[in-house]
Amino acid sequence: MEHWVTYLETGSQDPYYNLAFEEYVLTRRREGDYLLLWQNDNTIVIGQNQNAEEEINRAFVEAHGIRVVRRTTGGGAVYHDLGNLNYSFITDAGDAERLTMERFTLPVTAALRGLGLRAEAGGRNDILVEGRKVSGTAQRLLNGRILHHGTLLFQADPGMVAGA
Repeated sequence: MEHWVTYLETGSQDPYYNLAFEEYVLTRRREGDYLLLWQNDNTIVIGQNQNAEEEINRAFVEAHGIRVVRRTTGGGAVYHDLGNLNYSFITDAGDAERLTMERFTLPVTAALRGLGLRAEAGGRNDILVEGRKVSGTAQRLLNGRILHHGTLLFQADPGMVAGA
């Protein structure tokens, strides 16, 4: 029996739209498995429980027109630009023992290895390539559905990442 996953792209680089799109799929698509790919340009995404003032360099953010948005999952602040690809898995949560980060990081590391990279899961929720973090992940459980999303750092501007 084949397993079908619905693949969706937001077609937007606007973080407000992209996070709203992700939330819509989580709350309105109550059946099926979804993979979303999306990008935000020039944005800091703050975790649900973080203090934005402690996470950002306000002067740098304002000088560079960086948008600051909050997501509905935990985890740390992340800088996004077009050198960063974001992915979201939305599916049934299933049994409690299936709610591990590995359930979602393993397909991503396998895909990266398929591209010839030495990728592995590391830490609580990171993906590493040759020992360097290229992805952080977070998740949220809602009414028996799970949202697991992460970043994939391909070619972000290091000066913007550090400055923001």
